[in-house]
Amino acid sequence: MNFDVDAVIPEDGKVRLVCNIVERMNLSTVLSAYSSKGRKPVLDPITFLKVILFCYSEGIFHSRKIETFCKFDLRGHFILGGKKAPDHSTICRFEQMLADHSQDLLTEFVQLLQEDGHVDLKTLYIDGTKIESTANRYTFVWRKSVEKNQKKLMDKIICELGLPDGSTLDEVEEHVKDRFKEVRNLCSRNRIKFVYGIGHRKTQEQRDYERLKEVMERFSAYRNHLMLMGIRNSYSKTDHDATFMRMKEDHMLNGQLKPAYNIQLASSGAFIVGVMGSQKSNDLHTLKPFLDQMLPAYGKSLKNIVADAGYESEENYGYLEMKNLTAYIKPSNYETKKKRIAKQNIGRRENMIYLEDKDVYVCKAGKHLARGRDRKTKTASGFVDTVWTYTCRECEACPHASECIRTRNNVNSTHKSIQFSPSFEQHRMQSEANIMSDAGINHRINRSIQAEGAFSKLKDGLGYTRFRHRSMKKVVSDIVLVALGINLNKLHSKILNNQTEIIAYKKTA
Repeated sequence: MNFDVDAVIPEDGKVRLVCNIVERMNLSTVLSAYSSKGRKPVLDPITFLKVILFCYSEGIFHSRKIETFCKFDLRGHFILGGKKAPDHSTICRFEQMLADHSQDLLTEFVQLLQEDGHVDLKTLYIDGTKIESTANRYTFVWRKSVEKNQKKLMDKIICELGLPDGSTLDEVEEHVKDRFKEVRNLCSRNRIKFVYGIGHRKTQEQRDYERLKEVMERFSAYRNHLMLMGIRNSYSKTDHDATFMRMKEDHMLNGQLKPAYNIQLASSGAFIVGVMGSQKSNDLHTLKPFLDQMLPAYGKSLKNIVADAGYESEENYGYLEMKNLTAYIKPSNYETKKKRIAKQNIGRRENMIYLEDKDVYVCKAGKHLARGRDRKTKTASGFVDTVWTYTCRECEACPHASECIRTRNNVNSTHKSIQFSPSFEQHRMQSEANIMSDAGINHRINRSIQAEGAFSKLKDGLGYTRFRHRSMKKVVSDIVLVALGINLNKLHSKILNNQTEIIAYKKTA
C-alpha cells in the first residue's frame, strides 16, 4: 500500500519528539566513529540513533525485535523515511559502536533539557540497584577458595621438592619452572618416548614431566583467577566483570548469590542525568567515583546531594565537603535511635553524661570512661580516619554491667569501652539537621519518588530485569540507552500535559 506515513503520525507523537531531540544533539563523535569503519553504511547514524532510542523507550531491546519494528511498524517507516530497514547484525554492530559514546549522548541530552528549563541540576538524587548479569549462575570463582588451594599446593610442593619452609610463592613457582626445564631436557636427551593408555607403563621421567607441568598450570590458573578478580571476592567464569551479589529477586528463595552489577542512577527534575556501573555490592564506595564522573559536566550547577543511609561514611562526608556540596544523607542510625529500646540502653554513648572539662563520659553508675589512645583506621580505598576510645576499668563489681556491656566477642568483659570518630559524628549531625529542615524533607520526598521511581520504570515499566550483554562497558552502555528512553518518555509526558516547570514534589500540609 502506498500512502503518506507522515499523515498517519500525530503531531504530538513521541516518534516526532525523538527525531527532533536527536537532530538537536551534537553527534560529532558518533558521526566520526561511524564513518571510520571503512564500509558503506547501510543507514546514516542519525537515523540509526533515532530508531535505537525510540525502540528503547518502548521496551524493545533485542536486535531482531528492532529489525521487525523497522520493517512492519508505521513509526519505524516514519523514522527511516523510505530507507531500507537494517538487519539485526547491523543493529548489533551499531550498538557496539555506541558503547564508546553512550555517556556523551546522555550528557548531551541533559544539556538540552537544561537549556529548555526541564532540569537545573542543583540537586542530585542518587540511588543504586543490582541487576543480574547474563552470565551463568553457577560459574562462580571465590577468592577464599583460590587462595586456600594455592596455599595447599605451595605447601605440598615445598614438601615434595625439599624447599625451605619460608619460601615465597614466587620462589616456589620459579623453582618448579627450573625443575620442569631440567626434566624436559633430560627426556629430550634420553629420547624417552611418552606412552598413554591401558597396557603401557610410564617411565619415571614421564611421570615427573607430567606432574611438574600440571603444577605449573595450576599455579598459572590460580594467578589468573586472582588477577581477574582484582580487589573483589568473586567473579563469574562467563562474565569476568560480574560479581556475585545477594539479590532481591531470588528464584530459589534461599538468599542465593548471583552474578550481577550494581547500577547507580542520578536523577534531577524526574530525569535520569547520570549512570554508572560498579562491581561492589555495597553503595558505600560508589558515591565518590560516581560524582567524579559527573562533576566535569555538571560541576558548575551542582549544590545538593541526596542519598539514603547506604552512602553514609566519613569518607563520603569529607568528599562532599571538599567539593562544596551539601549532604542530605540519611544517617544509618536515624530510625534506630528513635526507638524506646535505644533511648533506654545505658550502654550507648548518647545516653551518658559528657564532662567537657575532664574529657570523660559518666555512666549510670557514676563511673568515668577516660579517653585512651586514639586509633587510626584505614578503608579499602586508602582513606584514614581517627577513632577516639573511652574506657572504664571499674566494671567488675558494677550492678549495671550486664546491661551496659554488650560485646559480641567478649561476653564476660570486665570493662566498658566506647569508640567513635568525632569528625564522622560531626558530619552526621550536620547531615541529620539538613534532612530535618523543610528543604531536606522535600529532598527526601523527591529522592524516594525520583531515584527509586527510575528503577521502577526500568524494571517494571520497561521489563529490564537482566542484562543482555557481558562486560562492564557494554552493560553500562545498555543502561544509558535505556535511561535515554525513560527520559524521552518523561519529556513526552510533560509536553502532553503542558508542564513547563521543573518537576519537584513538596510536602503537603
